[in-house]
Amino acid sequence: MRIWLVILLFISSSTGFSQIVNIENRRIYDDTSGWSGSLDAGFAVTQNSSDILYSGNLRPRVQYKTRKNHFLLISDLNYAGSNKTTYANSGMSHFRYARRIKNSAWKWEVYTQIQYNQLLNQRVRYLIGTGPRWKFIDTNNVRFFAGTSTFWEYEELTEDGVINSDFRWSNYLSWFIRTKSGFSFSATTYYQPRWDKFNDFRFSGNYAISQAITKRLDMRIEFNLFYDSAPPANVRTTVFSSSAGVHLRLGE
Repeated sequence: MRIWLVILLFISSSTGFSQIVNIENRRIYDDTSGWSGSLDAGFAVTQNSSDILYSGNLRPRVQYKTRKNHFLLISDLNYAGSNKTTYANSGMSHFRYARRIKNSAWKWEVYTQIQYNQLLNQRVRYLIGTGPRWKFIDTNNVRFFAGTSTFWEYEELTEDGVINSDFRWSNYLSWFIRTKSGFSFSATTYYQPRWDKFNDFRFSGNYAISQAITKRLDMRIEFNLFYDSAPPANVRTTVFSSSAGVHLRLGE
């Protein structure tokens, strides 16, 4: 039972522990105009001597892109529990619109997001924000982006009915590098202080390396770090997770 829970929480750690949702690694890097998207889903059932254990996730992504405009919708639902207890329950939907500023490397983005997360004692969190995004390099082998924005967030916590309403400054750097040998490194770093209280901030980092073993098989190692200087009650200040695995491409 304990082993199953460790595995379950590890699988959901990418979305289960962090208030900062890493949108950068969920963007669809496709220069083709029109519609594109993907759908990841999973479900598992395990029975032990006393409980039936369930886990599942659903992660759709849809985008519509033209030369000037870019619409992106991302959702992420995760659940883990049994017929007696819920161990993890989280959900998120994020919508983002970006418009290119003339023919420059700059875009102006507007976004909104709604989420809930049992592990963070979060009944609901809603935010809306806007700001510029800068494309420094964007090729097949090297990508580098930076962005800054201001967003307002509203959050209701399950314990004691606490309500938070703040303005935060969101800043991020994102890059991807791939060599001819099949080695790649990607990273995204977020820093989000409150405008009225800079010592109340959140930091999030996602870092991954990958090495091509064959034409269709990659080995991947990933590390995630989240720090909140003023977390909700009974929630850890620092949380990290790491994983290692393989990625198999079934077709071109």
